Amino acid sequence: MSYQHASDFGNLKEATIGFAHFVREKGLNIGIRETQEALMAADFGLIESYDTFLYALKSIFCSTEEEGVQFEEWFAQFWGQRKGAIKSRLTIKNQSNIQKKSPGSLVWMGMGDSREDGEEEGKNVSGANKMERLRKTDFSKVAHMDSELLEQLAMQLWKQMSLRMKRKMKLATSQGRIDLRRTIRTSISKGGNPIPLKRKKRVPSRQRLVILLDVSGSMDKYSFFLLRFIWSLRAHFEQIEAFIFSTNIVRITDFLDRKDLEHTLGLLTSSVHNWSSGTQIGECLKTFNEAYAKQVLSGRSTTIILSDGLDTGDPELLAVELAKIRRRTRRLIWLNPLKGMQGYEPTAKGMSAALPELHVFQSAHNLDSLLELEKYLSYV
Repeated sequence: MSYQHASDFGNLKEATIGFAHFVREKGLNIGIRETQEALMAADFGLIESYDTFLYALKSIFCSTEEEGVQFEEWFAQFWGQRKGAIKSRLTIKNQSNIQKKSPGSLVWMGMGDSREDGEEEGKNVSGANKMERLRKTDFSKVAHMDSELLEQLAMQLWKQMSLRMKRKMKLATSQGRIDLRRTIRTSISKGGNPIPLKRKKRVPSRQRLVILLDVSGSMDKYSFFLLRFIWSLRAHFEQIEAFIFSTNIVRITDFLDRKDLEHTLGLLTSSVHNWSSGTQIGECLKTFNEAYAKQVLSGRSTTIILSDGLDTGDPELLAVELAKIRRRTRRLIWLNPLKGMQGYEPTAKGMSAALPELHVFQSAHNLDSLLELEKYLSYV
């Protein structure tokens, strides 16, 4: 379902984000930064005046005179004609059910053409059944009113996953060969009775987790949620290196150290400029290998690529650079959101070229698929 009018949305902030996607579908180059600035304009009160809000968004979204002319027509189509303040006449649907959302949490949820499907999937479901349904619902089909609940559920489940993994590490201390020397020394204080037995075991080396997230336009419905997943991993696990890529690659590890997720999103918005652009996976992996691989990859590292594999670059280059990563890392995993779609086949040139170099090829389209990653992260 495509959104054609502001009244299709639950509140003003969602309508502003919806308008950003609306004009983007018309051909304007709109990304997360422009969307955040539009939200700021609305928060500053510019939305109180039709003309003021029009020219504020026009200055943010348009870069040529031709775009400006078309923009005014699209603005009138979406927000309505000049009849005073937009805010005072915007119909807010389901007002009693609307929950307050921060700009950061609104931006990550995405605004695709799947609202109708998501609302249908989540309809008439409540309590435990609703939680179970959300775990299995494709991120691109989650109803907007369920996004905040999904976020809370995800954080809870990822925290539980980290606790299970730490518990497995502790249990490993009860295994291993008997340490005869320590056993005898301990038995002296107990009259020579060699109980309890002392054991010794090599402490497993901690793996480094290296994650590369595709934030190109084709990943819009998934990339912001997957970014939250990476942030959660960084909060619970050590030795994580994170990168985002589309037409170039950017290291974002330092941004993930922030305790507040909304602050992290804000910093990324102002510092990263390759969101929602094209995809040149091979070129980005080449840059990664040349600039970062020696520092972050080793025989104890696990590398995860989160991408739909819809590459516009040279598939042979992609295969060559992936082979280099495979030689440097313990395990190479590719998580593709499209793999969760019924009937999906990895026939795209980029994905086909990548498959022979991968140790693991799995989906990353919903909560349950991400939780399955636990079995590969035992020593991260």
